[in-house]
Amino acid sequence: MSDDIPKYLIVENHIKKQIKNKSLIDKLPGERSLAKELGFSYMTIRKAIENLVNEEILYKIPTKGTYVNQNKSIRKKTSTIGYFLDSSIKSGISSPYYSLILNAIEKEAAKENYSVVYFSDTTVDRLHKTLSKLDGVIATCFPRIEDTILEIKDHIPIVVIENSAADKTIPSVIIDNFNADLESTDYICSLGHTHIGFMTGLEDSDIGKSRYAGYQHGLSKNNIQNDESLVFRGNYSYEAGIEGAEYYLSLEQRPTAIICANDAMALGAMQKYKQEGFDIPDNISIVGFDDIDVASQIVPTLTTIRAPVNQIAKHSFSTLKDLIMGKQPEHQHIAIAAKLVVRESCAKLKEHKVA
Repeated sequence: MSDDIPKYLIVENHIKKQIKNKSLIDKLPGERSLAKELGFSYMTIRKAIENLVNEEILYKIPTKGTYVNQNKSIRKKTSTIGYFLDSSIKSGISSPYYSLILNAIEKEAAKENYSVVYFSDTTVDRLHKTLSKLDGVIATCFPRIEDTILEIKDHIPIVVIENSAADKTIPSVIIDNFNADLESTDYICSLGHTHIGFMTGLEDSDIGKSRYAGYQHGLSKNNIQNDESLVFRGNYSYEAGIEGAEYYLSLEQRPTAIICANDAMALGAMQKYKQEGFDIPDNISIVGFDDIDVASQIVPTLTTIRAPVNQIAKHSFSTLKDLIMGKQPEHQHIAIAAKLVVRESCAKLKEHKVA
């Protein structure tokens, strides 16, 4: 047994197995007796039993004890998992990046004959109703929804992506964001740029912080002093990219290159610069992050970091399936490298023309 698997889930699986092989057919031992027998705390046993009562596998008779529900078979696996995305995310699942994530998870799950249900409602009753139909959940995690992540964990297995959860017993699959934007900065510096802007994403999570830190380290590595006036605080939206470009255009000493924390902002910045008569990459070099479909379709094509969405889906689903089957995942926390895709939106500094 591993500490990586929630203890209450181990107890639930133990009781279900006993019921299935008919070694437990009527009354359960007392909760304190079970705690001593299995080596877990009394509260862990109580939580497991309460969950099984909620599933109607067990039932309680006041003052008498807990019994196996002979008229209710053990809840069968649904072969359905959920993908949870916080409803406060701008554009939600229709955003280019998160639609890529969902599509990749669906394809990975289909290989094992699992279906995927997308949900974002955290209203307690609706959340519980959704979870009752699922075997497990892959959730995009942010600090602001830690309570929801824990609520899901209390009911069914969960794996988080994007950010690790505060509860480190919850498995995670994330991108190595720091080294990805370090690579972007290195590349821009190799083209001769020293006045480099950075559009941050939201800095309330490891994603935003790590991408910004990668940029800062890249400047230091290339002996360029960090200039806070070249940092624009964005929010990952297309509109923020336009606003960021407006800010940079207002500066007396404008950046010759801009690194953006995602493609949506990069696309907004490109649009604004074009509207103002600037040529890309002759007048300004721009880098994104994610490699959404449109990044390779616009003119000029966008140099960007390709988010390894297929690997995220593969590892998160594989880990979740292990948890569903009561197994210990091979790896508890996984960080996946993301690589720079060089296209047409960047040029050497000496090739820049005066706008």
